[in-house]
Amino acid sequence: MDYEQFKIKEFDCWSLYLHQNQYSYLGRCYASARREEANLVTEINIYEAIELTIKIIPSWYKAISRLYGASTPNVAIFGNEWPHLHTHLIPRFKDKKEYYGIEFVDPNPQGNYSPYPKREIQLEILLKIKEDIGKLL
Repeated sequence: MDYEQFKIKEFDCWSLYLHQNQYSYLGRCYASARREEANLVTEINIYEAIELTIKIIPSWYKAISRLYGASTPNVAIFGNEWPHLHTHLIPRFKDKKEYYGIEFVDPNPQGNYSPYPKREIQLEILLKIKEDIGKLL
């Protein structure tokens, strides 16, 4: 998989990508630290922390709220499967949404986002979502 095709924007310390699994969370993204040696959340530096919390998360949430009406932002940092400092940005929705000809339903809007149903979305739609978010950042 060519993950670079999903890059939305590069910041000083982070790169923001559209997450491939858009179903059920339209506008789901992740930010990856640009520092190659950053592997664990405990290795985040002050510049990365500030940029992530003051700039990236608020601007991402503002964009997906305008585009898709997200009601709540969720942020998760695990590091279980990919040993590199990154954070998941998961929009939550109280009501079902229909965009790009697909109905998106948050299966547990008041609880944990995982586990969730997965559905493959065509590459052309993923790239359109990426483009739409990128225009507002």
